[in-house]
Amino acid sequence: MNNLNNKRILITGVGIKPVDFVFKDITTGEPSHTLVDIDGKEYKANIGAATAFECAKAGAIVHIVARTESKLQIVKKWIEEKISGAKVEYSAVDLGNISALEKLVESIPNDLPLYWVQSVGLGAGTVQLKDDNPYLLIDDLSEELIEAELSVLKNTVSLLRLLLPRFRKQKETRVCIVSSMSAIRSVVSGSMHMAAKGSISRFTNAAMIELDKDKIFITDVRPGIVDTGMYDSRVVQNTVSMMGKNFGYDYSKTNLFCTPPSAVGKAIVSILTSDAHITSINMVARGQWPHEGS
Repeated sequence: MNNLNNKRILITGVGIKPVDFVFKDITTGEPSHTLVDIDGKEYKANIGAATAFECAKAGAIVHIVARTESKLQIVKKWIEEKISGAKVEYSAVDLGNISALEKLVESIPNDLPLYWVQSVGLGAGTVQLKDDNPYLLIDDLSEELIEAELSVLKNTVSLLRLLLPRFRKQKETRVCIVSSMSAIRSVVSGSMHMAAKGSISRFTNAAMIELDKDKIFITDVRPGIVDTGMYDSRVVQNTVSMMGKNFGYDYSKTNLFCTPPSAVGKAIVSILTSDAHITSINMVARGQWPHEGS
């Protein structure tokens, strides 16, 4: 049984979005999102929120981080209502603010071993995108989108550097950095998004090799399309459907098939508790094109 008792998991990139479209699982026909139902309102958990839930379920104290305190409060309430005895801490922090990151790291108690899950992307509202669509042709890229995509790598590096002194003192440390299948496969309209995800994936791999000797075991988690709310826009669905056609997949008579965020969270719990160092994992929804390289 996966057990994270007596561990604190720092989870960055926690968020939710209202349920605007319901995707269905190809096998069960059930909705593929991870439902956050609080105070009569329904939201889709993103990967960070779902991972926090699964880690808390496995016995960890979870420390969730995002820019928006109101969303963190909803996620905290959701986890504590659904899981008896769950312990959830939170910090509202802009990961692009170095002084705020320093205060965050200093504020986390030293009473338990600390692990880290970095799950930061554009889906939580880092930048306002027309139709929530990051999949743009090169001619349509904006400077704001380019900077936002590249900032995810910068923020990942900055926070890891601040955490390293503590990690090096621990008996062992587990780190999961969530990149994307976009890191290893290219499609039309994906140039900037895939370049950014690829840079995070390559950094993760290099850091994995460099820090292994310090008993800091890093994993690159690469999910495909995940039902976080990012794909609820019809424009995004049409763009991704076009991508699928390049690999022989026609979604014109069905919805896109998305991985539930909870499935990614469960995989991360397995990584954090494994007796092995799992270096990377690729995962896509059943029915989503399983293309692993361009």
